[in-house]
Amino acid sequence: MTTSPIPVSRRLQIGCGLLATIVSIGTVGFMLVERWSPIDALYTVVLVVSTLGFSDLRPTDTPGRVLTIALIAAGVGTLYYLVGALAQTVIENQMDWGKRRIMEQQITHLARHYIVCGYGRVGREICGQLQQQNCRFVVIDNDAERVRSVLAAGYLAIHGDASDDIVLKHAGIERALGLLTAVKSDAGNVYITLSARALNARLFIVARAATGEAEHKLAIAGANRVISPYVLGGRSMAGMALRPAVMDFIELLVHSDDLAMWLEELPVTAGSALDGTAIGEARLNETAGMTVLAVRHADGAMHVNPAAELVLQSGDHLIVLGTRNATKGT
Repeated sequence: MTTSPIPVSRRLQIGCGLLATIVSIGTVGFMLVERWSPIDALYTVVLVVSTLGFSDLRPTDTPGRVLTIALIAAGVGTLYYLVGALAQTVIENQMDWGKRRIMEQQITHLARHYIVCGYGRVGREICGQLQQQNCRFVVIDNDAERVRSVLAAGYLAIHGDASDDIVLKHAGIERALGLLTAVKSDAGNVYITLSARALNARLFIVARAATGEAEHKLAIAGANRVISPYVLGGRSMAGMALRPAVMDFIELLVHSDDLAMWLEELPVTAGSALDGTAIGEARLNETAGMTVLAVRHADGAMHVNPAAELVLQSGDHLIVLGTRNATKGT
């Protein structure tokens, strides 16, 4: 079994405690052995422990000399321990400052990225999926321990309140593609959504909700999509029981890295080759090896298994099935 090292701050506390204990024991010892006054005993102990020598008072018998030897050994060892811990603290602080400086520069240069608010169980899964898709993102959390976990995972992180406009601007919300808020409380997700929408009207916001009432409030606040982990979990469990093969297939298409086929969403942009072209005329299957499963129009209407005569327009999104390279390169 491995044990984690003692934090530097804790080692400094231990060292100071040991030094105070040694000084106290030495002072009482000289008072009892040599019959010195408290101030004389304390003064002599400080000189002995710091290896500066003696004052005019010196031990005159064997017990006093034995006590002096013990104080020198214990005091010098403790001082070395303290100096080492202090030096390590300075070095680590400098290294941490350098790492923070580099991370701040990376965050400053982020563009077309995602902002993840909250690094709980849901937030960790979100970051894992974004990392798997090679998406750029930064995590905001107000818990220092979770921020350390984010940094340990190799992600960019900001310690702060995600509903604070200054923190969101620090995360580059004006340049971001989307924001995913998954903090514990529904109220927190509502405040974050309101702040984010006010700062970036084009931002795509996905928010977590625990209750139906929160779903409604989040939609009003400006969330593009509202997700309830409990509802999704229940639907997935029921689907696994009723249609396990279908659910396994969908899971492989959406989340697997090993499968050659890939399910992807492709936007139809203004002036592109697909804009104003019928699906049959685009011949995506022949030219790119992609099968169009559905079309979501700009107004939100969804056409599943669309006819070849359906004309694509700017703002539409194609749900296609194809090879990973084909869908990523389109």
